[in-house]
Amino acid sequence: MLQRIEKIDSWVQEIIKDDPVRQNLSAEFRINENAEMFALWEQNSLGAVCCVRYTEGIPADLTEMQDMSNPFCDTVVFYTIWSYAKGSGRQLIIDATEEIKKRNTQIKNVVTLSPKTEMAERFHIRNGAIKWRENDDSINYAYEIDEV
Repeated sequence: MLQRIEKIDSWVQEIIKDDPVRQNLSAEFRINENAEMFALWEQNSLGAVCCVRYTEGIPADLTEMQDMSNPFCDTVVFYTIWSYAKGSGRQLIIDATEEIKKRNTQIKNVVTLSPKTEMAERFHIRNGAIKWRENDDSINYAYEIDEV
């Protein structure tokens, strides 16, 4: 079951410590008018968590992502994801994308701001993304892209 995490509480403060890529980002950075967190639950067990940011255009790094943030945007950026159960990360991206596009019909681009690691590349390519752009410190993988 997909859960949209809408408030910052002690549970959120604890789970963001498990983020293997961007543990240093605050809960306030992750949950605000331009950003959300999602969790995927399998019965009573947490399967995976991701953080997304809504932007106008596709950012190359965290600073650009923050500068381009806009709640009335054309792009959703998955900038971190972590999994507690095999296969949950993939399912979370699918379910979160579907939910986001239902609520935000103007979304045209579904991309990532991923670290430059083999693990990230394998994960995204295996799950149907293409490598859209390589940046100085990250890679944008595109799941859906209408505007470039």
